[in-house]
Amino acid sequence: MSKETQNYEGLAEVFKAIGHPIRIAILNLLCNFDRLTVKNIYEKLKIEQPIASRHLGIMRSNGILERIQETGNTYYCFSEKNPYVDCIKPCFEKSFFKQIHTGI
Repeated sequence: MSKETQNYEGLAEVFKAIGHPIRIAILNLLCNFDRLTVKNIYEKLKIEQPIASRHLGIMRSNGILERIQETGNTYYCFSEKNPYVDCIKPCFEKSFFKQIHTGI
């Protein structure tokens, strides 16, 4: 398998892992807040805690997010270990969503 094919497959796995509206909303939040607790996420998205945890777990197991333990809290943030994260982060920035909604 060529390096190029491996890159496409890796990126395809990332897109599969983020391919749900709740996961997209979580990633959008993390672009704007850098790191958040599960409670922050489910309260901001107005979803139940188990739903937020399930979606965070999927993205964590695919290397998109990292979990950080700090002072009794567990935070989620973008993984610095996944080379594809830097490719997808711009898609979740406020300016990108603003352009989509305004048709710019």
